[in-house]
Amino acid sequence: MNPFTPKVIAVVRREFMLRVKSKWFLLSTLGLPVLIVGIGALAGFIAVRAATDPGESRRIIGVADPSGLIGDLLVDELSTESLEGVRAADMEGLTVDEARARLAGSSYNLLLTIPRGAGRRAAEMPGSGGEGAPPDAAAASAGTDAEEGPTTLLALDNVPTIVENRIRSALQRASVRARLQSIGVESIDPGALLSRISFDVVNVTESGEARSQELYRALGFAIAFLFYMVLLIYGQMIVRAVLEEKQSDIVEVMVSSLRPWEMMLGKIVGVGAVGLAQMAIWALVFALAGVYGLTVGAPALAEAGIDLASLPIPWGALTLVLFFLVLGYLLYAGMFAGAGATISNEHDAQQAIMPITMLIILPFIAVQGVIQSPNAGWAVIISLIPFFSPLVMTARLFVASVPVWQWLLSLVLLGLCVLGAAWVAGRIYRVGILMKGQRANLPQVVRWIRHG
Repeated sequence: MNPFTPKVIAVVRREFMLRVKSKWFLLSTLGLPVLIVGIGALAGFIAVRAATDPGESRRIIGVADPSGLIGDLLVDELSTESLEGVRAADMEGLTVDEARARLAGSSYNLLLTIPRGAGRRAAEMPGSGGEGAPPDAAAASAGTDAEEGPTTLLALDNVPTIVENRIRSALQRASVRARLQSIGVESIDPGALLSRISFDVVNVTESGEARSQELYRALGFAIAFLFYMVLLIYGQMIVRAVLEEKQSDIVEVMVSSLRPWEMMLGKIVGVGAVGLAQMAIWALVFALAGVYGLTVGAPALAEAGIDLASLPIPWGALTLVLFFLVLGYLLYAGMFAGAGATISNEHDAQQAIMPITMLIILPFIAVQGVIQSPNAGWAVIISLIPFFSPLVMTARLFVASVPVWQWLLSLVLLGLCVLGAAWVAGRIYRVGILMKGQRANLPQVVRWIRHG
């Protein structure tokens, strides 16, 4: 039996056209992605300007080094960080407090004050002439230097993060150079010693397919978050659609020409089609913006060793996720439709949908833990629960190799729960849409289910 009779299709068409023609739909569908893309572009523009603005590098930086062992090296390193006006300060004999008091009347914007003993320990190390230095000499120097107190950056105005990071990097390299020179090593580049080791975690499936762990974690969370928002937004739209018809008495006219289950199915599919159309438009806008952004940033990604063409697309996981999302929407949409049939005013709507909303929020909260431990016992159990599986199993499919029996059992249980929820919601809807007055209590709803 085909459930999509001409009457159902007419209800679907009515629900769909009624919403897509509204100004709020056009504003949210077209305005929201443009606003998000615009904010992202503005943030990127500001970040680039902050990184390349020559005004931020034209700062007069003084280096006060009482020991005279690191200051000159630091001046050289600061010059390589595109910071202009760097020179040794004439405050070598002052404490940090005294230098702070004199900074306002000096010609400097920034002043680096190095602790008096920061370079002395390295100079006094055994083997400082270049021979007989113990293997752990540099480590010993680092430990003693740390006990002398931190190097302090005194500033007359705000220090941008990019300038602060450049100064910190230069200070670290200058400190390593001083320690290397103290044991007679001149030819080693301190930048090479301080460079980080490239480290990446790659998941390997049973078929040998490799996939980046961080990328798929982000993808799993993004899809779960998107579905979470769809359920909250369009579930409430279903409740309000039922409520509007009850308040306008149009439902009595509609019931005279079609069955209640046809009305419920038409509303669920019609509102779902609105959400699908809106998501498709958003996805298109974001995809175009993403393609443009990746095209512009392709050279930088290539330098970082990221080859976009080599990233595998998890078609199998995406296909399964689609089934989970469709069945999950039908499950919750039927519940929202039944809840909408039990109320008669806007005030009761929030109370009626609160239990359903909690069933959506709880698995979304669990998703963050599932992404970290997808094969933990508790994660496997809740991914089989129909009310949780649309979000939790979606996350697991992207970050782990889920056994076939698990996702198949989860899918079967979800499908059975959808049929059960549709039966219950249909019986509630059949009686509830004609009830007027106060919100139905639990015993009344139970009677509707038994005799509906």
